[in-house]
Amino acid sequence: MSNNYNSIGKDNVSVSPKSYSIDQAIITANNGHKVELKEVIHDIKIHEGLHRSGIVVEIFLVDSTNLTNELKLSGNEKINLIIGRTEPKLGDQGFDLEIYIADVANFSEPTPGSKSYTLICVSKHMYLNSKKLLNTAFQGTPGALVSQIVKTNLDSKLQISSSTKGIIKGIYPNLQPLDAISWILRNSFDDGTQIYFYESAKYGLVLSSYASILNQNSIYGQYNRNPVPQETMYNSKEEKMFEEERLKIQKMTSSLNVSKLEASQKGSFAAVLNKLDISTKTRDKILHKYDSPRHRLNSFPPINDKMTIDGQKIIDFKNFKQHWITYNDNAFDSYKNYHDPTKDKALLRSRMSINNLDTTIVDLKLTGDFNLAPGLIISLGILKQADVSEELGNKEGASGEIFDNYVSGAYLVSSLTHHFSKEGYNINAKVKKDSFIEEQIRGNNVW
Repeated sequence: MSNNYNSIGKDNVSVSPKSYSIDQAIITANNGHKVELKEVIHDIKIHEGLHRSGIVVEIFLVDSTNLTNELKLSGNEKINLIIGRTEPKLGDQGFDLEIYIADVANFSEPTPGSKSYTLICVSKHMYLNSKKLLNTAFQGTPGALVSQIVKTNLDSKLQISSSTKGIIKGIYPNLQPLDAISWILRNSFDDGTQIYFYESAKYGLVLSSYASILNQNSIYGQYNRNPVPQETMYNSKEEKMFEEERLKIQKMTSSLNVSKLEASQKGSFAAVLNKLDISTKTRDKILHKYDSPRHRLNSFPPINDKMTIDGQKIIDFKNFKQHWITYNDNAFDSYKNYHDPTKDKALLRSRMSINNLDTTIVDLKLTGDFNLAPGLIISLGILKQADVSEELGNKEGASGEIFDNYVSGAYLVSSLTHHFSKEGYNINAKVKKDSFIEEQIRGNNVW
């Protein structure tokens, strides 16, 4: 495969967001020997997501030069990968990655004179994670503890954009660094919302919370399925044509996930926290109902008082989900153990926030965008197929709205796969929302 998808205008500026160029793919073998791979690369996939502690890169090679024997591939080899392009508006954009081979998969001989295989590569911090075990005491805020682990044990940099208040204290129970980070963060919250530790190819390692994402991020872009390309039709400037293609959804699918009964069983709308104190032999029960939190993507929540099952409000189904946590209030004097952030209703609010983000999940196929990453907020503006009232001949009932308000709205980018192939640079994205741009049930209607 050619090491670029050729859609270049004057001054080597890309005229399509599908364009890309592999500028460098140098592998450094265990003996220090370096080889340029870009001429034998046929396909690259970069996987990233809010629930991934690091990116995974799949590089598919068709090799007619016997590189496996020359380099003696055995894992641990470093690859410096640079992919980019020059855009009409933003100029030079791309990824500059240092990754390490963790596995070689899908080995075959498509022809007598060639071999094909896939290099499974990971970031440096993920590779270093396997050689470390933490069994020391810790004390500090969750954010500071995670930052210390990343810097000291994983030799990497971390961007922190969330607030993790409260000092916790304990001992790491013989955990690898990434497992220790997950262990700390599972009981850490920011204003009742979940905290994410993830990596993107563009922005590196990030520690952020759902609250900070909503507070800091504006809408990255509004994506659409409009059938007529306006800018291209009227021969607009390259910059506008490029942006129109970038924001066009090539394919969209969704399972909708609308079951309120299933969501109730997960504790999305009401739940109980049972606190067991082993030092005082007591149990406290804390009830929390969905209270239309301010930390949501759109104006209207996924549930309201009009939604009932068998005449009972769904929001009152508190016993569907029971959380149990063991405490020992007499174990420490000045500091609390790592369960302390779960006090009051923080855990219940966080679990509701996580579950309600699955209210609507949409899979999108988009054209390439080096700046699109997990943790960004995008908007979908999906046109109606038809107005039902017009289809039925009831002209007076037509709303005049052109957007499908059920699917449209603001979404959180949850995960991405950047795919570079002979078809160009495309993205498969999973986006989620926890709310709607209009109320789901009005008047006296009952679900």
